[in-house]
Amino acid sequence: MASTTFALDVAEKALLEHGFFALDDSLVGDRIWEMEERGFPYFTEYGLDFCRQFAFDQRIRSILENSFEKCSLGHWLRYEEFPGHVECFRRGGPRAGRRVLVVHLWAKGSQVAYYVGSHLHEMATSRSRRSLYEIPLSELDRVGSKPKHKDFPDGGIVILDARLGFEIKEGYAITFLYATDEVIANWAKIVLPYSKALVEKVSDMEKESTRIGLNFAFEVSPGGKAT
Repeated sequence: MASTTFALDVAEKALLEHGFFALDDSLVGDRIWEMEERGFPYFTEYGLDFCRQFAFDQRIRSILENSFEKCSLGHWLRYEEFPGHVECFRRGGPRAGRRVLVVHLWAKGSQVAYYVGSHLHEMATSRSRRSLYEIPLSELDRVGSKPKHKDFPDGGIVILDARLGFEIKEGYAITFLYATDEVIANWAKIVLPYSKALVEKVSDMEKESTRIGLNFAFEVSPGGKAT
């Protein structure tokens, strides 16, 4: 399966009402497999090419630009399976508002449950072992949020509200977080090793969109010059 059909109005409706929108996409699965075979070299020329391909994917970009006046990519990590634990990246329900969107790029064979509508409710949470917020099942039951199970035998993309609860049952997702300016201001930078090649890669990425920035910084160069 190459890719399921994308329509912005359908994606936006699903994101508002259910909290997520899913696309099967075997290209994602293939590229993640290549990334894994190379040992997940995020902060290399290859890694930044991967980041550019998906962080500015036209489907993702259209949702971001429809949702935010301006935002930045501020988080880029791999999250592995954690069965039995429902997590979210942001808590607060309506009080927190939609200020952060998440992109899950799913490896082949991954399985996940998304808790429909949980982004619309403020719930008690605790810190999970990987610094996300963990939501007790009792809270999800209280607000009537039920899991929607998704299997990605060939890989896929899910765009979700950061307040949405999810449980990674099997596999892993390379994960991007995009946040508005007032939120991103409190986040640490993604620090890249200094090289002229990487500086050029980032410069090219910054030209992709005037409304989607990068929360990147470089280590001090060999000559002692900060970038």
